[in-house]
Amino acid sequence: LERILDYDTARKIKRVIITGCGDSYSAAGAMLPAFKAHSGLRLASAPDPMDFCRFYSEDEVRKGNLPDETLVVAVSQSGGSARIVEILEKANGLNVLSMLISNSPESKGAKAAKLMYNVETPSGCNTPGLRSYFASMIAINALGAYIGLSRGHITLERFFAIKDAIVNYTQSFMEQERYERVDDLMFDVSKTWKDFEKFEIIGDFDEGFSAQFVEEKFIECAGVHTTHADSEDWCHINYFLRDPKTIGTVFMVNSKAPDFDRVVYAVRSSTAIGRPTLVVTDANASEFPAEAIVCEIPSPDEAWLMPIMDFAPGSILAAYVAAVADKFFFGGRYDYRTQKWNFGGFA
Repeated sequence: LERILDYDTARKIKRVIITGCGDSYSAAGAMLPAFKAHSGLRLASAPDPMDFCRFYSEDEVRKGNLPDETLVVAVSQSGGSARIVEILEKANGLNVLSMLISNSPESKGAKAAKLMYNVETPSGCNTPGLRSYFASMIAINALGAYIGLSRGHITLERFFAIKDAIVNYTQSFMEQERYERVDDLMFDVSKTWKDFEKFEIIGDFDEGFSAQFVEEKFIECAGVHTTHADSEDWCHINYFLRDPKTIGTVFMVNSKAPDFDRVVYAVRSSTAIGRPTLVVTDANASEFPAEAIVCEIPSPDEAWLMPIMDFAPGSILAAYVAAVADKFFFGGRYDYRTQKWNFGGFA
């Protein structure tokens, strides 16, 4: 980061916009609270990419700050989509700093950006985007911590503590026994959910963007109709969908969330109307009704860490729902068994 963005430039930054398309937008939203906490920047936001490209005025982009105090970050593992280039070109047109967080330093986006942050994701199977999503979240955390360090908001000790916290939390989730338990549970759930054509993923605050990411995986892997919502909207609207017993419903619940009791109420409402209900949470299973399937994940020391791993169980479930139903990913275009693409038609 020091090679990409020198301390003097980073120290001046007062306004940051982070956005991207699809998975990358989910990563930006999920990590925005962490970015704001690490950087100390109040004027940081993660707008929808189309909203930014077509409706953000110069005043909305800069929020009263000078061009060299404003940074626009586009997140895209491929770096090649037209929208990503449009994001960066809009930033350049306003003469503010533009950065691409990507794994593709030779992409069109990299050529459009003033600053290129290469996350250097190791090669390997990246379907359906789990590794790239994780890499994007780590990069956003690192950038926020680096800006915070440059501005004197955090100490060097805290900078490395943030890195260690991410490593430790990830490793706690990936402990063999715990991971196998999560994996087995998701496979078992998939066997009873494989014929569902409708799913809903519910998450509040940070978990809202994790829910959005899991929604995307159900659509990409299994080709099923899936939506995401927060618990309040779900209780008032989606609760009333017909045939509740045919809708797979996943709640992503942070035990430290200020509305924890409200989310528990939503889970109880879901099971009461007969929804097949899975809860991914760091809370104790006893907090939820016996009818709910509870997938317990490690409780992080700091709340911002939760979205770094809470997307994993739902994403695994999405892949298993497709596999058990003998579906290929991306509408039949990708055979996960052989890791080969088929663009000639649908399987």
